[in-house]
Amino acid sequence: MTFTDYRQDPHDSDVLRRAVTIQADRLTFRDEHLTLWLAGTEVGQFPLGIIDSVCLDAQPGKIRESPEELRARYPRLGAPWSAEDDKRLLALYQQGERNLDSLGKEFGRKPSAIGSRLAKLGLESLG
Repeated sequence: MTFTDYRQDPHDSDVLRRAVTIQADRLTFRDEHLTLWLAGTEVGQFPLGIIDSVCLDAQPGKIRESPEELRARYPRLGAPWSAEDDKRLLALYQQGERNLDSLGKEFGRKPSAIGSRLAKLGLESLG
């Protein structure tokens, strides 16, 4: 998920606020704050009083694909990763392949799943 915060831009006195996008994979509510996390690391904390709403869809109003449509695009969606998959992903990564869309097509998985697997294998950070 992404979270947009507006902060003063210290490098541009003509701009009062600049949008900052924060990537997160988890959020928690504690001590009157919303806390954002990415791969187990806190990446932002905001007082609940300034938050109007939380929309987990990056594009509000967008029609979501059905599970059938997603599986048609990503045949291995949700399938467990095998040792052979990991070996092949590692080989492609070591050969310089960094395009998550291309890797997603190669493995029949969403690009975000490829990024998550690379992070789990310790090769690339999320976001």
